[in-house]
Amino acid sequence: MTRWRLAGAAAIAVGLLAPPAGADNPPATAIDVGRSIFIANDVDGQAGDAPPRRIAVNDDIVFQEDITTGDAAKAVIEFRDGSTFEIGPNAVVRIDSFIFNPEESTSQKALNVTRGVFRYVSGYVAGDQNTQVKTTSGSMSIRGSVAAGIVDPAVPDFLYLGEGSATFTNSAGSSALQPGNAIAVPSATTAPMAPDAMPAPVAAQALQVIERRLPPRAALANRPAADEAWLKRAGAANLTPAAEQQRPAAPGGARPLPAGRGSGSLAAELGLLVEANRVNLFERVQAARTPEQATFLARAARERPDAVATMRRFTDQARAMHAGNVTRGTEFVIRGVGHAAASAQVMRRVTDAATRANPSATALINRHATESYRGADRGELNRARGPGSERLGAERPGGERRGPERSGGQQRAVHPPNDYERRQSGGQRAQPGAPQRRQPGIQQQRQQGGNFRPPPQQQRPQAGPPQRQQRPQRDQRDRRRDDQQQR
Repeated sequence: MTRWRLAGAAAIAVGLLAPPAGADNPPATAIDVGRSIFIANDVDGQAGDAPPRRIAVNDDIVFQEDITTGDAAKAVIEFRDGSTFEIGPNAVVRIDSFIFNPEESTSQKALNVTRGVFRYVSGYVAGDQNTQVKTTSGSMSIRGSVAAGIVDPAVPDFLYLGEGSATFTNSAGSSALQPGNAIAVPSATTAPMAPDAMPAPVAAQALQVIERRLPPRAALANRPAADEAWLKRAGAANLTPAAEQQRPAAPGGARPLPAGRGSGSLAAELGLLVEANRVNLFERVQAARTPEQATFLARAARERPDAVATMRRFTDQARAMHAGNVTRGTEFVIRGVGHAAASAQVMRRVTDAATRANPSATALINRHATESYRGADRGELNRARGPGSERLGAERPGGERRGPERSGGQQRAVHPPNDYERRQSGGQRAQPGAPQRRQPGIQQQRQQGGNFRPPPQQQRPQAGPPQRQQRPQRDQRDRRRDDQQQR
């Protein structure tokens, strides 16, 4: 793997991860937020005050790094949580913050896009998960999502949600987006429009422009595999406590983002977006359509009669992209932790958190954990922790995971209590291994719909001193012995 370090990364590491006096030094890899998995043409990275450096495939991407692309350049970044961020030509992006810890089930990141087209696809599922994509007109907070957009000084910011949920907010208000929704925001002081007011032809044209300018979809499906060294470093960084990752950057104040490297504009490719903005279709509150707006909408519908079908296709594709990224991100994170975990206990805590956040991936999580962890105590991964304990990734009622219980060293299947067990235990399930009395004929009586009443000879004797219950039998034995002696 090509390995490089920007000089400014050292300064960032000092401020970001400097431990208190006497503490062990945290891993230097905690400043790494991801790697590049696709690069086309000129893509530069700059951290701090260091000069820009050319980025190649499998290079590290570090905290607070500025990434810029040339006129014909494209790039895909894979973050430590398996999420991906794609950018097209003439883009300017800064990674403002990145915090990810699978043991704590938290994933927080903020990306600042001041120019270009982009698409974000989330990966590993965490319980506390949120991503913010900042643009010139506001901030989009997304969760478990596929989000795409256009930021260009000549057109309104365009934002699209393909999967998950999101809210776009600026100083004038906010707007909630559901899968398939799109909005356009002319400025940071313009209240975001309602998604249902976005004309389908306008959104369809914008999405097609994004698709043309981003890397091919195969770049995600055919990403280069991370080698063992990177997996171990990423796993160690992922196990760094979130509180350590939240430390502030080096002092010196916020530096301005770099200017775009190209001089072109997307306005020529986004005629409908430009025209819709000119007739004020992106205003938040409108009493009724003006004649000019109605004329534009009719013309746009004639030019793009398949706009609704196009939007539906993009949403279906986004759903498939998201599912694939979750699967690959889960493998990426669990295998990395498996290479770096100090003990089976740490590995098990991560897998427990992972299965709680994403129960449908339990089998995948357990398989990658078992395959990747190579510690001397790896047998503990699937070994019970004691009576009634849990195995790796099993499920309890109510969503918690658990597995077969063990009693006396033997594995015993867990089954839900039946009616009889609930009556015998007062509504609670009997303890494992406790003997259970079952009355003869109870199932037959229940099926016949009658009340079960055992015959007299099956009724239990009344409680009393044990000697009194056994006395008649002893008397009979004594009489027989006396008769035999007399004979």
